[in-house]
Amino acid sequence: MQRRQFGLTLIELIVAVALLALLTVMAYRGLDSMTRANERTLIESERWRAVTLFLERFAADVSQPARRPVRGPSDAFLATWWGRAIIEPAGTEAQFEFSRKSPPGQDETRLGYRLRGGNVELLVWRALDRAPGSRVDVYPLLQDVSALRFRHLDAQGLWQDQWPLADTEPLPRAISIEFTLVGGTSVKRIFALP
Repeated sequence: MQRRQFGLTLIELIVAVALLALLTVMAYRGLDSMTRANERTLIESERWRAVTLFLERFAADVSQPARRPVRGPSDAFLATWWGRAIIEPAGTEAQFEFSRKSPPGQDETRLGYRLRGGNVELLVWRALDRAPGSRVDVYPLLQDVSALRFRHLDAQGLWQDQWPLADTEPLPRAISIEFTLVGGTSVKRIFALP
């Protein structure tokens, strides 16, 4: 009488190993895909967090304009609120500049915004009246920006590419900021002024 043998044949063993290898590859690909999607989500989330912080800073600044006249380096008066839609090419000057109220006990400051080298920068003059060679502090606020545009709403409800206009009030009724992120996403916000 012949004894029956228990165990796996070589073919059964090869099939089992092949199935295990196939399952391992599928699991690795799924895990790799999830990891990459998570990385992209984190990068995009950080990008939009930076945009939100920038817009909150901008809103806080423009909501407190000061109407005080300002003297420039050549002793000529500068506009309380000054801006151009676009500067081509982006130079060292600001695209948009204005005087901002400060907390009680502190001097008012002059702020400017510009696009330079793919970054939106904040320019801060600590003294409103500028002597020749006055120092300006520059702070990068938002990276990977390909275009930046400011527009100003006049008393007739028309958007103007530059401010001030002849025979207008020193402040517009609202300001529009529009910027394009690298990759093509455009963001536009409108802020009413007090």
